[in-house]
Amino acid sequence: MNNEKKEKLVQKLYEKYPYPNRGKKNREELLKYGKWVSNIFGEKTDFWSGKKVLELGCGTGELANSLAIFGAKIKAIDFSENSIREAKKLSKKIGNQETVFLKKNILEIEFEEKFDVVIALGSLHHTINARKGFDIAYKHCKKNGLIIIGLYNKYSRFRHRVKRVILFLFAGNDFEKRISLGKKIFGGKNIYWCADKYGQVHESYHSVSEVLKWFKKNKIEFVASKPKFVSPIIDELKWLLRKENAFFVMIGRKI
Repeated sequence: MNNEKKEKLVQKLYEKYPYPNRGKKNREELLKYGKWVSNIFGEKTDFWSGKKVLELGCGTGELANSLAIFGAKIKAIDFSENSIREAKKLSKKIGNQETVFLKKNILEIEFEEKFDVVIALGSLHHTINARKGFDIAYKHCKKNGLIIIGLYNKYSRFRHRVKRVILFLFAGNDFEKRISLGKKIFGGKNIYWCADKYGQVHESYHSVSEVLKWFKKNKIEFVASKPKFVSPIIDELKWLLRKENAFFVMIGRKI
């Protein structure tokens, strides 16, 4: 399957099953997302006040709306029209009139403005070129600004990768069949969770060392990660053995 077809299938999946679409969407629950991100690099939530933020792949808008509550000025994009619609509904529900939600492809954006923080949590690995997505994040980040990216780990996501092979053998690229079969064999939470985990026809996998090379090439200073690591490959294999951290976050400062 070529990249154009992959991209269309990914978009089709999220049009039908906007993600993450978490059940509880009250103000108290939203605040947790912003606190979670802030804790990774040792900041309190007042860090976000007045910051210009670009979120690449905002999904249904939980994080964007959370950071808006803390005073961030956000431009959030996603290529799923229904995800953007859900994000706007949530924005209206909490009285957030500041955030701008736009239907756009991460790999095609071109904004003149630069941002204090560029965030892409769980989105770049669903594009057809995660590295290009990272370069776009870098391009839109101000000097001394932060880049925050969350990716699937090539080692600790091994178990899920095996599940994907099984689903492909029996259901191919038909995401409805993949969702149904995946839930039946492996179980799952709500339909949106199952769609993202089992219906997804394209995702890429990355390592701590790989992202550190991205940082070094672009003169980005490493700031923090979640989880923390000492020796990348050794720690990533430990994550695999402990059945944890298949998703990891890296934060760097553009210098």
